[in-house]
Amino acid sequence: MAFSVKFNDVDLSTIVDGFTAITRNIGAGWTNTVQPNPIIGADFTQNSINSKSITVNFIANVKLDRFTSVRKALASALNVKQPAALIFDDDPNQVWWAVPDGTPTLDESSFYQAVGSITFLVPSGVSESVETNVLNASNSGGQLGTITNNSDGSVDIEINNTGNLETFPTIEITNVHENGYIAIAGQNGAIEIGNRQEANGATHALSEYLYNSNSDLSFSKFKDATGTANPQNSGLGTNGTISFQSDGLRFATQGTMSGSQFAGGGMKVMTLPADSNGHVGAVNFYSHFNLFAWAGAMGQTGILQILFTDINDKLVAGYGITKSDMSGNSAKCSFWVGGNTPKEYTSFGFETNNAEKNQKYPNNMFNSSTGDADFLKEGANLGFYWYGSRKTTYVPELADVEVSKVYLYLGQFKGSNKFINNLSIRQVNLTKNNVSVWKDVPNRYAANSKITVNMNGKDTVVINGMPAIQEKIRGTEPFSIPPGRSTLKILQSTWNTTPPIVQISYKERNL
Repeated sequence: MAFSVKFNDVDLSTIVDGFTAITRNIGAGWTNTVQPNPIIGADFTQNSINSKSITVNFIANVKLDRFTSVRKALASALNVKQPAALIFDDDPNQVWWAVPDGTPTLDESSFYQAVGSITFLVPSGVSESVETNVLNASNSGGQLGTITNNSDGSVDIEINNTGNLETFPTIEITNVHENGYIAIAGQNGAIEIGNRQEANGATHALSEYLYNSNSDLSFSKFKDATGTANPQNSGLGTNGTISFQSDGLRFATQGTMSGSQFAGGGMKVMTLPADSNGHVGAVNFYSHFNLFAWAGAMGQTGILQILFTDINDKLVAGYGITKSDMSGNSAKCSFWVGGNTPKEYTSFGFETNNAEKNQKYPNNMFNSSTGDADFLKEGANLGFYWYGSRKTTYVPELADVEVSKVYLYLGQFKGSNKFINNLSIRQVNLTKNNVSVWKDVPNRYAANSKITVNMNGKDTVVINGMPAIQEKIRGTEPFSIPPGRSTLKILQSTWNTTPPIVQISYKERNL
């Protein structure tokens, strides 16, 4: 079998007729920094790993078009704008992120055979494994390492990093018991998340979970509100139906509409459950939800709303997706506020694709694998999540108004017969904040909540799919795992003696 060199998913051995030499050398080279010693020689200060060059030599036999096709095919394969994967046949689980460097050669002086060379530059100077190592409870005790749960709720982890360089893992921690604090300590550093002092119970303002659709998958606690006026816009008819379909609540029927209504659909409503004091309604309120908006074809349309009202059905705030574009793929996400002057506070346009590869404007908010968003009311302050941050506004007349009901609406425009393929409310969680009672505190990390710590990523801390870098305790930073065997220790709130479920993922790195 011919030796294979793959670059940017192209097997270069299908273009040339063989590789005659590969120069990878040992490591990437090191640059040492010293400063003069006043007595003799110099004192070592530090060193760093250089970028790395890799050269491959090849032969190309004559073809009918002589070597023209080889030149063109290689030029096309090598033309990248950023480092791409370079993989060699003799080390198939190692990838070098490389770019061509200098001018590749092709000596055509022989009529029968040309020889050439390509030099690649690896800016990082290192390779990483193609496969990601995953250590969890199912393979604990194997070659990747061992996870040990302790009676005090802490977890000891031995990791076997077989690369010859440090690596930066992603650590997923699922809280089996409610929890307020996580510390991850290793040989190269420590990172802390949450609040070391968070108590398990006391008399103070706390948050109470009122509803979680994870335990009500068909949204059965939301009741049909057929014929009830839409709290945000009476132009949206509610004589249709919505129902649970596969992944969440979806549009079912449009229903009849009056002459003044421009759309129709179905609506459901829930009156908030009473808190632990027996009170219904929340001045300070939080809702996390997951939405899906992906059109299967241009021109599909639809409306989705999550509306929060007072006990008399007067709008407090709303979060919605509207696609009225009957020819293209454009939609908008809107935030509505009530009060003395109900209005659309702001909106953001997006394309209803599924964030597929090479999309010019990828839908990174509401695709099949994401969709997390939220709404927060703190007195008169209203906040709506959009692309990594919360957009906030202040409505003074809503300071003491309680959210008491939640409406879910899905509808279709009167003039359109093409409903968007995937418009779904997949999850809704409702929380009341600042409840003053004595009880076991619903801590900041609920049971089954997931904390993801990426030691080498943009979003260092992610909680339940939402970026949460603010949860990282100041002064603690991400760190690496050294080569060889090393240990990590995970600590929780001192009152939590139930170990979490832990999974560590990492790629080996080598010189």
